[in-house]
Formats: sequence, C-alpha cells, structure tokens
Amino acid sequence: MEEALNTKLYPITLTRKITDIHSGGFSMSEEEALGLAKGGLFIEPRELYELITIHKKSFANNLNNYKTKILENNPEYKILAPNVYIHTTALVDASVVFNTEKGVVVIEKDAKILPFTYLVGPLRIDENVTVSPHAHISGSYIGKFCKVGGEIVNSVFEQYSNKAHTGGMYDAYIGSWVNIGGGTSNSNLKNTYGTIKMAGVETNEQFIGCIIADHAKTTINVSIYTGKVIGVGAHIYSTVTTDVPNFVNYYSKDNTTVIPIEVTEKIATRMMERRGIKWSDEDKNLLIKLYKNE
Repeated sequence: MEEALNTKLYPITLTRKITDIHSGGFSMSEEEALGLAKGGLFIEPRELYELITIHKKSFANNLNNYKTKILENNPEYKILAPNVYIHTTALVDASVVFNTEKGVVVIEKDAKILPFTYLVGPLRIDENVTVSPHAHISGSYIGKFCKVGGEIVNSVFEQYSNKAHTGGMYDAYIGSWVNIGGGTSNSNLKNTYGTIKMAGVETNEQFIGCIIADHAKTTINVSIYTGKVIGVGAHIYSTVTTDVPNFVNYYSKDNTTVIPIEVTEKIATRMMERRGIKWSDEDKNLLIKLYKNE
C-alpha cells in the first residue's frame, strides 16, 4: 500500500516521506507531535493532484480545529485581532492587514512579516518564515524557514523554499529547497475553462496549478502552464508547456539537457550553507541514488 501510494505521488515521494508531506496545512508527523488523533489535522493524498485539492478543501476546517485544540488559551500565542493568532516571538509590522472572513490566520514562532503585507485566511505561516513587503498571501501554508513574497494563493510551500520576489503561485504545491525566480508565475485555469489533467490523471477540477519537486529552480520571468509537474532538481529557463523530468535544464519542451549530479550536489550544498545547514549524508546519498536510477 505504501509503495502504491509513493508511486501515485511521484515525484514528491522520491525525496520526501509521506509523514513529512503537508496536506491541509499539517503533516502526519506534526499531527502526532501535537498529540492529536490520526486524521485530526492531516488527510493522506492518494493522487498527485490531491496535494493541492485536499489542502484547499480541508485547510479552513483544520485551522479551526488547531485553534480550538492548540491555540485558544495558549500563553505562547496572542490574539492580534479576531481569528488572528500570533506567536509571541513573531514580528508583525503594524501596517500588515488581515482578512479572516474565510478562515483563521496563524503566524508561528519567530516568523517575520514585513510592511504593507495583506494576509487572508485560512492561512498558516510556520516558524522562521520571512514574508517580503507588499506580499499578498491567502489560503496557503508556508513551511518553516521559507522566504516568500509576491502573490501566493491556495498553495503549499514545504520548508526552506524561496519565492521572495514578485510573481504568483496559484493552487500549487512546492517542495523543499526550491528557489522561484522573480516574476515566475503559474497558471491555475485553462483558457477553455475546462477541467485539468495532472500527470495524465483527470482531476475533474477547474483550478489546479503546478507541482514543483524538491531542489528545483526557476529563473526570472518563467511561466508554468496549468497542471504541470516539475521534477526533482530541475532548472527552468522558459515557459513550461510539458511536465519536466528530474535533473534537467529545461529550455523548452524540445530542448533539455541533463544536469550532472556534481552540479546538483554543489548547488544544494551552497543553498543549505546559506541557511546554516550541513547537508546530511543520508539526504545526499538519497539524491545520488535517485539520480543514478533515472
């Protein structure tokens, strides 16, 4: 069953355990650490597109449960406004505007929200996140140590990813150690207003964005078509009109080149060192093994 599920969630589960995937704003590991019953905050995705759809369908309710079971009467959090819960160590500029008409806003430990930002619930900004000035973030989970800006709507960012500049991510799932260049945006609606396929599977959904796996990078002003999947360690230099394999430079659908594993290792090491993290042998060997199996 676990193997079948991993296959369904390719390429995300190539580098990430099911227990570490955020679905509906929380992971299975986090749910357990909080002492909550299984299924109280996390629903396992069974298809790749469900990384997006489950988030959108369950997030508001999950945050309400989190508020009731964890946040209310918790001295580590202060209520900045109705349904706005801020950890006491978080820094939120006085100019930040909150909208909680559709859900709770939660800002976790040591997060930093810079001036003139608009935050719309349901929204959870996790520990040590930095939100750039003038950002507009709604309906999203932003993972630990991410740096985000521009517009982010109904999306999931796993930890240590960057989207610090203008551009938009809509109905998207972003892995860890991803860097999204300034001006990069994705489509979440077809020109035909029809339903969207992702990885060859009919989602029966009208609004689906993209999936970007761990260690992928985009340059400035990249455009990503509706429902596209970008593989582990891929580098994107233009408009993405097809799914992108792992470990390639993508210049167009007819022009890709393989990235040497040494280059992938060097980039990952540099990115982690900027965050004060030493790349573990376990994670490095996993990436090398994945590369050799391609």
